[in-house]
Amino acid sequence: MKRRAAYHSPLRQEQAAATRARIIQACLSIMEAGEELTYGAVAAAAGVQERTVYRHFPAKADLEAGLWDWILENLTHADFRARTEDELVAAMRGSFAGFDAGAPLIQAMLHSRQGLAVRTGQQPQREAMFRACADATVPGAPAEIRPRVAAALRVLYSASAWEVLRSFWDMDATEAAATTELAIRAMLAGLRAAHAPAAGHVPAAHRPAGPSPAGPSPGGPPPAGQPPPG
Repeated sequence: MKRRAAYHSPLRQEQAAATRARIIQACLSIMEAGEELTYGAVAAAAGVQERTVYRHFPAKADLEAGLWDWILENLTHADFRARTEDELVAAMRGSFAGFDAGAPLIQAMLHSRQGLAVRTGQQPQREAMFRACADATVPGAPAEIRPRVAAALRVLYSASAWEVLRSFWDMDATEAAATTELAIRAMLAGLRAAHAPAAGHVPAAHRPAGPSPAGPSPGGPPPAGQPPPG
């Protein structure tokens, strides 16, 4: 029996994409209103049946991931590939501009349980970026210091920091980013100075084997031409 080839309809794909976009927009409106993100509420806001929402987003985690993907693509433009100080600062500036553009949504996400769930989903990517930046920007820091550097970078480059500067210091995205950049660069410069190798210091692993050039070790034979100690 000949197997029927799968049929791909461009029109059907466009309709599915449009429905998915309506569902995401419904999630955004629910989040901005501070309401609970449930399948029933999303279906009602999107004007579709609840089973349609499940078809596009089978699990709550899928719904949250779709919402976060939209925020990353359309607001914060973060891709978590920063590995240097300059790349991290540039990424932070772009994200802060996105936070300003979608301020009601970002603030709602900061202060709701479902917002926390959405943001937690991308934590592994963000943590990897901050750890890589800490390793690259403060290479001389001891191993126990570097996680603290990564955590401090995470605090500075965050929607929470942006909100504090916006709400309590009346800063727009440009000024908030300049303030955060000042803190990031000052912290990293101070850490590099604190953990820079001393001038002339040679790590033990790179020191030549054998006696010290200053003289023989105690108890060893005297240099040639010198009498033994009396």
